[in-house]
Amino acid sequence: MNPAVIDTLKFADRLKNAGFPPPQAEGLARALGDELGERMVTKRDLDDAVQTLNATIGILDAKFESKFEAMDQKFEAMDQKFEAMETKFDSKFLALAPRFDAIDAKLESQHREYSTRFNVLFGTMALGFTLLIALIGYTLFSPRLAEPPSPAVEPRVADAPAWQSPGPRELS
Repeated sequence: MNPAVIDTLKFADRLKNAGFPPPQAEGLARALGDELGERMVTKRDLDDAVQTLNATIGILDAKFESKFEAMDQKFEAMDQKFEAMETKFDSKFLALAPRFDAIDAKLESQHREYSTRFNVLFGTMALGFTLLIALIGYTLFSPRLAEPPSPAVEPRVADAPAWQSPGPRELS
């Protein structure tokens, strides 16, 4: 049974001073003391509960700590594996670097070659287009050569001496 929560003697004296008969005041004080004693929490009850909770928390902390240490070890092992893999990949990629450099150089030379070819082709096409435009312009705007000559420029065929072939020659 818990110790008394209230001072029942003092409570009974107060009831007597208030006009209660002494047996009734004492009975009421004892009943109230018993009821409160069973249902009220004392400082000692709280201290016991706190000690129990602290012990349980300590056990849980120890369990979590051991679990976390195990997880930390697993993570460290994984970190070591990743570092080993990274070292392997680095060495393989470094070995591939000359190949990539060679591919880059080849692509660059092909780019230069095709760029030069394109420039030559473009220049040739531009020259051809220019010549075509010039030919069309000349055809449209030049004097006509197919027209018959004017009468003032007619050649005189009748006045010209006829051509005669030389005769046989003797060999000397």
